[in-house]
Amino acid sequence: MDNHVWKICNLERVIADNVVTKITYACESKGNRAQTRKVGNIEISGSVEDDNFIPYEDLTEEIVLGWVTSLIDTSIFEAENSSFMEQQRSERAALLAAKTTEEGTPWSLL
Repeated sequence: MDNHVWKICNLERVIADNVVTKITYACESKGNRAQTRKVGNIEISGSVEDDNFIPYEDLTEEIVLGWVTSLIDTSIFEAENSSFMEQQRSERAALLAAKTTEEGTPWSLL
């Protein structure tokens, strides 16, 4: 089973009013000796006059992740990451199956 973790990598904001205008996010996936990371950006708009405006200094990763997950289809990212990791696992298995020699000493296997 692949594990997908969503993270916020960066926020771009207007200095004058601290309004966030761009979010860089990532879906980091791991599972069964494979891993990958898909990064994306989303541009947003807002104003300090908005009823639900949250001051920049009060933002948390959870709040911003909520914005991102409400605007994108996270299942697409997770499916792409899982597909890529399955390809990694298949390629690794093919290499191991084609392997005809090995190095080492018998006493190091103990």
